Amino acid sequence: MLSFHRRAFLTAAATVAFVVVASSARAEEPLDVEAFVQLVLRSHPGARQVTAFETAATAERKAVRQIADPTVAFSWNRASLPENPSSGSSETGFSISQTIPWPGTFKANGRAGDRTADGLRAEGTRTRWDLEVEARMTFARLVYARAAVAIARAAEADALGLRDLTAKRAELGEAREVDRIKAQVEWLRQQRTLRSLGRDAEAGEEILRTFAVEPLPRPLELKGELPLSIPPTGAADLHERLARSNPRLAAARAAADRDAALLSASRRARIPDLDLTWFRNKELDKDANGFSVGVRVPLWNANRGEIARATAAASLASAGAQRMLLDLSAALERTRQDLDVAATQAEMLDRDILPAASRSLELARLSYQEGETSLLDLLDAQRTFRETQREAVASRLALALALAEVQRLVGPDFNPGR
Repeated sequence: MLSFHRRAFLTAAATVAFVVVASSARAEEPLDVEAFVQLVLRSHPGARQVTAFETAATAERKAVRQIADPTVAFSWNRASLPENPSSGSSETGFSISQTIPWPGTFKANGRAGDRTADGLRAEGTRTRWDLEVEARMTFARLVYARAAVAIARAAEADALGLRDLTAKRAELGEAREVDRIKAQVEWLRQQRTLRSLGRDAEAGEEILRTFAVEPLPRPLELKGELPLSIPPTGAADLHERLARSNPRLAAARAAADRDAALLSASRRARIPDLDLTWFRNKELDKDANGFSVGVRVPLWNANRGEIARATAAASLASAGAQRMLLDLSAALERTRQDLDVAATQAEMLDRDILPAASRSLELARLSYQEGETSLLDLLDAQRTFRETQREAVASRLALALALAEVQRLVGPDFNPGR
């Protein structure tokens, strides 16, 4: 019996240890952009704003369909007959009133509430889109910062190797002392650049951690690369997506539809609501039960002021929705052009310029080792190659940011590179 309990205990302990190790391994897996986006959408306060917008929209739809509560009145007094003042007695009165809205006005107000709810939902969608786009941009900037550090580290290693080689050649009398000093200065310059870019990468990581809200493992490993190229984007398809799904445009259209519905409600409100009252009065000389109907007669006002206000508001909202479409279309065209330019530059640097710079560096290094060229030629080739690498990575960051700006307008699910 004891051995059985011991085996059970060991089995349970091994299971717990396995779960802990597996959980730790999962926690330390490299973070990719999609996982980071989901983390932000789960933990960032902006996600709670999205939920709050949906709650507000549901409440708006419910509120506009509520009928006014009934009014209950009760009165009590002491009274006496004129011919017999001493014969005092109590009199009571009770009534209940209910306002019945005109069906046309009630439906128009309901449509206005629905459009208000649509606008709130559009604001929630806009918040979620902005949150996802900002998360992608933050992740891309950190990937770029770390890539820049890697390039700077390689440049520092090149400069160190060149310094050592020049020092040896100077000792053998094959190189001048001034060349050794130049190589030393170049190595110090690359060290300074490496430290500066390292601080930028640390700052980028802290920004990403702040944006994530939830704690991330240390050290933080990232998975994924910046986009290298994307196929050309079709203007017609993008503008169609913009008109169909952009939340800012949807909110402007909802506002226009809401004000149009409010105008309809104002016009229908010229037909008055119906006030129904049932009452019971108990007096000294009689008891009375009755039913009354009351209406507001549109004689002097006829709701003209509210109709004029609603007409102006509907006109402004309609013009605002049309202007929003034009402004967003112009912004989309600019960002689409930026995206195409960034894609062209990134592809050209990776396909043509970077390989040429790499080949030039190899030839300069071999020539310097053989004593066929000067130190300045090799330094120039090294700088050209590393600068070309930095330009290539910067162009890929520009491509990622331009894609994010297009996604901000047409939706985060737009990714022509997939």
